[in-house]
Amino acid sequence: MQNPWVYGLRTPFSFIFLGWVTLAQAIAPGFNAQIYIFTMLSAFFGLVVGAHYIDIGSSKEKFSTYIRIPASMLTVGVAAVLVGVLLGLYMSLRWNTAFLAFVVVEGIAAVAYPREKPRIMHSYASFGLAWGTIPFLGAYFIQAGTISLLVLGLSAFVGISVVMMHHLAIMSRESPAWKDALYLLRLYRYSVYAMAILALVGKGFGL
Repeated sequence: MQNPWVYGLRTPFSFIFLGWVTLAQAIAPGFNAQIYIFTMLSAFFGLVVGAHYIDIGSSKEKFSTYIRIPASMLTVGVAAVLVGVLLGLYMSLRWNTAFLAFVVVEGIAAVAYPREKPRIMHSYASFGLAWGTIPFLGAYFIQAGTISLLVLGLSAFVGISVVMMHHLAIMSRESPAWKDALYLLRLYRYSVYAMAILALVGKGFGL
């Protein structure tokens, strides 16, 4: 069996999520490295570690065939979400208090989505918003201090694309066309990586 703490990070999907967050910040007019670091830490603790550990810790029957689930996983997940929220609160107080709206929404999603309470939270629409559209908008907003129509449109695309990624991940395990699904999933993953890295490098060199 896999190590539950490593499995719970749900890579490479979490790397894709962080790639979209990176791209959002890299395309902002200005770039503050401290904001970027705090954003990544907040997203990592709240939406990567916290949400996934809560998911596994509260759905043991779903994951017990893959890993041996520690009794403390749910508690660690809740603590990680709290750390992510506190980091987001600090960012709001230091750089832009309006950012707190994104922190509150994502803090609630990090607990409600994996717990499936209310039920509507555990849906494709909620997943697209909570792990795509809203984090992308929030990451851009904390760097830029505003949201443009272009970024609003891009955030909608990101939300739709992460839902497609989620469905491809299911197809790669359960569909007769699993090889095609896996190929498209890899293509999507490396495309996001490439965009994020190129945008970040370009920002660093003023390109």
